[in-house]
Amino acid sequence: MHLTKDYKFWLALLITAAFLVFFFAQLDFSDTLGNLMSANYIHIIPAIMLYFGALYFRSYRWRFLLSPIKNVRVIHLYPVVIVGYMANNILPMRLGELVRVFYLDRKQSINKAASLGTVAIERVFDGLTLLFLAGISSLFIPLVDLLEGLGGGIGLNWFALTSLMSTPFLLVAIFMILGSYYPRQLKDLIVVITKFLPRIVSPKVNNLAGMFIDGLRVLRGPRKVLIVFIFSIPVWLMECGMYYLVAFSFGLNNFVSPTELIGISILLTSVSNLATSIPTAGGGIGTFEASAVATLILLGIDSNVAGAYIIVLHAALLVPVTFLGLIYIWFDKVSIFGLAKETSNN
Repeated sequence: MHLTKDYKFWLALLITAAFLVFFFAQLDFSDTLGNLMSANYIHIIPAIMLYFGALYFRSYRWRFLLSPIKNVRVIHLYPVVIVGYMANNILPMRLGELVRVFYLDRKQSINKAASLGTVAIERVFDGLTLLFLAGISSLFIPLVDLLEGLGGGIGLNWFALTSLMSTPFLLVAIFMILGSYYPRQLKDLIVVITKFLPRIVSPKVNNLAGMFIDGLRVLRGPRKVLIVFIFSIPVWLMECGMYYLVAFSFGLNNFVSPTELIGISILLTSVSNLATSIPTAGGGIGTFEASAVATLILLGIDSNVAGAYIIVLHAALLVPVTFLGLIYIWFDKVSIFGLAKETSNN
């Protein structure tokens, strides 16, 4: 399948364009360029190092999630995580998640459907952790006022907006935990549902769903659920640290107090990453910028300072890991397009 022939590709491209239009509409180009030129970029290198540290903790968490399927060392998972992020940054519709699964199978011969189950667990717990950290940010900044401002545009109060953002993650988490306790019942339910599919398709769906459910075994038990959540905390705290360091390059500390800057960094990490759950043309471009600039403006940061900060921050998140991922697959003598084709065909 060619991605450009898939309507979802063009939909993702349209979403990206719409959010970028919103982002750039908030900026004065000359002022934003001036802020980019005058920034102190000395903080970028340690910020990028923190991000790669966060990816290491992601690999450690993934090792735990994969442990019921196969014991894989972190040193072998880290390149796979990097390649997955590289693919997410280049390919549309978050295809990097699937590329990571296929690349893991290539490197470690792990069943793709089962490992996809662990990736799904990751994403749900990422969402729950980000919502938890957003709540923590209220210790430093007036979060309720911000939520009222964000929700006012769509006619929701802060509680309704919070419920709207958190409920999907909670429901999916509950579904996964129940699936880990009652895999046979869930598989039987899927068999009943797939009876309505064409006869040639339903056995394949049942087989894939069964292996996916097997990947949920790691959530069987409150202790294991807690461990996954605890492993998620350093992942996102290190990324918060990256946001915090880059903020000093653009003098965001001149607009707010030191404690408020901590809260802003935590909240911005939560909001921008939750926004990138929306499929885009690649790398969360558009949704990241729009959600981040709206948040910073509501928190009293000058829009052009915010715009310059967001452009550099997102580049620091995307470029180094993409470059390293391309190096990894170059040594493996595969291309990103080859991985994408293999993923799409399957």
